[in-house]
Amino acid sequence: MGSMGKTLRDIAARYAPEMVPLFEIRDMTISLTRLPANVHEAGRPEERIVIEGASIVVGEGEAVALVGESGSGKSLLAMASVDLLGPGARVSTGHSIFEGHVLQELEDADWRALVGMGIGVLLQDAIGSWDPLDFIGWQSGEALMEHTELDREEVQIRVLDALGDVGLSERRHFSAFAHEMSRGQAQRGMLASALLSAPRLLIADEPLSGLDVTVARAVLDLIDDMRAKRGMGMLFVTHDMGVVASVADRVGVFYAGSIVEDGPVVDVFRRPLHPYTSGLLGSVPGLTQGRLRAIEGETPDLFEVEPGCRFSDRCPHVIDRCWSEKPPVRVVGATRVACHRSGELELPGVG
Repeated sequence: MGSMGKTLRDIAARYAPEMVPLFEIRDMTISLTRLPANVHEAGRPEERIVIEGASIVVGEGEAVALVGESGSGKSLLAMASVDLLGPGARVSTGHSIFEGHVLQELEDADWRALVGMGIGVLLQDAIGSWDPLDFIGWQSGEALMEHTELDREEVQIRVLDALGDVGLSERRHFSAFAHEMSRGQAQRGMLASALLSAPRLLIADEPLSGLDVTVARAVLDLIDDMRAKRGMGMLFVTHDMGVVASVADRVGVFYAGSIVEDGPVVDVFRRPLHPYTSGLLGSVPGLTQGRLRAIEGETPDLFEVEPGCRFSDRCPHVIDRCWSEKPPVRVVGATRVACHRSGELELPGVG
C-alpha cells in the first residue's frame, strides 16, 4: 500500500484517531444523462452533474449510514462507489478505495474478484435482482465458483448453510426461482448471497425497502449480528432514521446530491449542525418529543439544483450568501458540516 496506506490513515484520523480505514469514497462527482421527454422532441440528450465532491470513510467493523429524502442521490452514490452505475450515469471525477485498491482503475477480472469476494452488495430490488431463469442457490454461489477452488458440491454445502443462517429452508429455497419467493424471502436470500464469501465490507441499498415491520426487523437483526461477529464494515442507504439510531456508528446526511453533514450518530442526533439535519430529525415520529417539525417545500430535482446552498429555498435560517455561495465543509469536533451558519446556529436535535 505504501503512500496510499499513509494517505488513508491520515484521512481517517480526521474522523476518529483509532479508526482503521477500510473503504473510502473520495471527492466523487457523478453525472447523469437525461433523454428528451418525448422521442419525437428535438434536442440532444443533456448531461449534468448531480453529485459533486462527495466523500465518506468507513472503518473496519463500522456501520455508516447515508440518509436523506427520496431522490437525494444517496443510492446513486452507493452504487457508484462499487462501479455499479446503470446506463446514463457515470463517475466524472473522484474514486473509491477499498483496502488500498482504487476500484475505478481495476481491470475487469480484478474488479470482479474484489467486489465478488471482498465486498458484498445488497441491492434494493430484492426480486428483480435475481436471474428469473436460474435457481437462487446456484446464483448465490457464483462468486465462490468463479473465484475459489471449491468444487460444485462444496459450494452447494456453503450456500445451504448460508440460507439456513438467514432463516430460509435450505433445500426448498436453494432450488427456488425468484418469483416463487416473497419479497422478504428474496431479501434474505440476497443477504445470504452477499455474505457467503465473508466479505470485509457490505454495501446495502435500502435493505429494508418494501418489507413489513416484522420481516424488516429480522433482516436488520441478521445484518447487525453478522457484522458484529465478522468485524465487517457496512455502508448502507436508508431513509429510516430509527434504523440509523439503532444500527449505525456514523451517518452522512444527503440533500440534493450533496453530503451536508457527516459525523457520529450520537453527535449528529443530539446536536445537529445543519438545518436540514435538524428538520429531518424533527419530522420523524418517535424520534422527537412534542409536535413534529416538518420541512417546508420539496426536494429539488437533481437536474434543477441552483448555485449556492442547495437547501436555500427550504431553510428557515437562510441569509443572502446562501443563494450564491456554495458552503465550505467545516470540521466541528468529530462532525463535518457544509453550512454558512454552522458556527452560530443552535438547532434542535433528539435525545
